[in-house]
Amino acid sequence: MGAILRVQGLCKRYELAKVGRELVALDKVSFEVKKGETVGIIGRSGAGKTTLLRMLRGYEKFDEGVIELDDVRVTPDAPNSEFRKLQEKTAFHLQRSFALYNISVIDNVIKRLRAKQVGFEEIPQFEDDYEELKQEAFKILDLVGLRDKWNHLFTILSGGDKQRVLLARQLAKGPSLLLLDEPGTMSDPLTRQYLLDSVKRVKERTELSILLVSHMPQVHRYLCDRMLMLEKGKVVDEGEPERVIEKFLAPLEPVKPLTPVRNEKDTVLWVDGAWKKYDLVTSHTLIRTIEMQDINIKVPRGDILGIIGPSAMGKTVLMRLLSGFEMPDNGYILIKIGTVDYANIGDYGARSIEARSKLGIVHQEFALPPHQLVLDLFAQKIGLKKFEMVQEAMERAKEFGISNVTLDILLRLADMSEEEAKGRLSELGLDLDVLDELFPRLPAESAFRAAQPYLKAVNLPEEIFTRYISETSMGEEIRLAIAALMASNCEILLLDEPFGDIDPISLRIVTNSLKDLNREFNTTMLVVSHQLDIIRELVHEAILIDEGKVVMRGNPDEVCDAFVELRFKELE
Repeated sequence: MGAILRVQGLCKRYELAKVGRELVALDKVSFEVKKGETVGIIGRSGAGKTTLLRMLRGYEKFDEGVIELDDVRVTPDAPNSEFRKLQEKTAFHLQRSFALYNISVIDNVIKRLRAKQVGFEEIPQFEDDYEELKQEAFKILDLVGLRDKWNHLFTILSGGDKQRVLLARQLAKGPSLLLLDEPGTMSDPLTRQYLLDSVKRVKERTELSILLVSHMPQVHRYLCDRMLMLEKGKVVDEGEPERVIEKFLAPLEPVKPLTPVRNEKDTVLWVDGAWKKYDLVTSHTLIRTIEMQDINIKVPRGDILGIIGPSAMGKTVLMRLLSGFEMPDNGYILIKIGTVDYANIGDYGARSIEARSKLGIVHQEFALPPHQLVLDLFAQKIGLKKFEMVQEAMERAKEFGISNVTLDILLRLADMSEEEAKGRLSELGLDLDVLDELFPRLPAESAFRAAQPYLKAVNLPEEIFTRYISETSMGEEIRLAIAALMASNCEILLLDEPFGDIDPISLRIVTNSLKDLNREFNTTMLVVSHQLDIIRELVHEAILIDEGKVVMRGNPDEVCDAFVELRFKELE
């Protein structure tokens, strides 16, 4: 079959004015996709994969080259109307998006089908028009495996079902090319498999061409006819999937061994009889209520504990309780602050501030400011976290008339994602800028001395201290975030799914670095991840959470196997 997509000499450059240099995102990229072919793109984080998809979608212009899709030909100087034609002929499936109407599954698809007829999305007013589109929508729902849920409301769907409705809506558009960006990466194994099976049915039963970007080799093995490998914006290999994957994974570091826990009885974190009732709400509509009942978890110092389970069943809520972002309805979240003394972070005030200074948090939405110097990152984080400096800030706060309770609230907000922190501040009428006055940044020389052992432990060169964040890779960025917390004397790291956007090579470097930190500094870690390979490789033990309950704790392989067997029985 002939090519439906031709990309010739595509180049894209970005001017990074604040750091005084140019970033080459795509460098003379050329390839073709045949009708009905599924082509995978793999590469290290920052290789240019998502940038390429955005160009093909017509969302972003480029500096050199040509994109030809069907009868559309787009060049750098093409008018916006030609880029809109690209958008009409492509569909873009983003795994983090849940942009659906609060109506039934089939009506979500019918609205997209109707848009092809009248130019905008609506439910047809006449029954004959509606029934005609309904039959067409059923065929699409058969493809994605959702016919049995055709009349279910969006609000009662699982995350995996929502992803399949989104895929159905993209298919309803009738695209020439389907663009998939990291399908299922942030999903639990069951949800991911449902979505991949849906894509495979589309591949087998239609002649739709698919271009797929994923960090996960198993996704490419399952779906792709052919693969491209991108490296620093260039296509460096092309061909049969297994051969390209083998070349891509060639630089993968060997797995480092885990250091055994030194003292199982030295409990540093204790969830004591915690209860938390919470609602799952979408579009202001209650989906369901989950109650975490009588959670009891003791974590010894130096333990790396993995937390797994289905999506939206309590993992992130538990991490938010441990972070102090949410309070338990009953029970205690206790952090060891002395030889035998524990502080309850559910009680605002001086003891909670001391306890939370021992916690370092990296969450799903983690992102470092791209125009910040690495030096400033360490100076700022150490100033906010190191307890000696926190004590000084508590004295300054008295001069501002700020109580320890208010200071505790501000420090919790400083650990949250920027978007959530802004929302909370608006509700409370507080200004986070006061932290800059209370917590002066550590001098550069002091910050560098504090950072040195931790940069070494996470295998980063000292010269990175003089770079801007935008000049680092995703793997380096995560290690910098962790090293900055460690330099602040954090003893417990809470890692809530921060690995979703990292390629396997960078991920192995990160997991090995975490083991080095654990070995050298006896750091305690709690790790939430949907990628079970990370849990098997990284942790001493794992817990499985389902419906708000800890249903299993033990050897990570055994817990992961139990999870897979339990969840995948639903596929039989």
